[in-house]
Amino acid sequence: MDKRPIRRRFRDNPYILNSIKDKNIYIINFYDNKGVMQKVEVSREVFNLFDENEKFENARFYEYSKHLLHENFNSEVIASDYSLEDEVINALKIKELKKELNNLTIVQKRRIIKYYFYDMTLDEIAKEEKCTKMAVKFSIDSAINKISKKLKK
Repeated sequence: MDKRPIRRRFRDNPYILNSIKDKNIYIINFYDNKGVMQKVEVSREVFNLFDENEKFENARFYEYSKHLLHENFNSEVIASDYSLEDEVINALKIKELKKELNNLTIVQKRRIIKYYFYDMTLDEIAKEEKCTKMAVKFSIDSAINKISKKLKK
């Protein structure tokens, strides 16, 4: 499979695009209403339409989240709870969290990203990685414990 850009996945847009461009194979994966992964081979034009739609949705979501962040920031400034020191501390914590995420194993990092950033369920991750739900849960839990121990120091 060709490497695809990492994009946010939305619950109302639950498909995954895959391609093998040198063989002209374009696939759209999705779960049907029974939770079974379906793979549909499509033409390049259809694949490109889905890809463009995904880009558009991500851009729209980014603008929307920027707008919400701006609104929240302004309301925090207006409400006297805003503290520059707190913002600096939060920024440092986020930087440290990113550093610890990079120290995880490749499998743990991939599963954490799918679970927390792409909102995939344990079942979806297990099906995609062809393993058990318990293996995914154990991997995520051990990664969280590892990060927690490092951040508490």
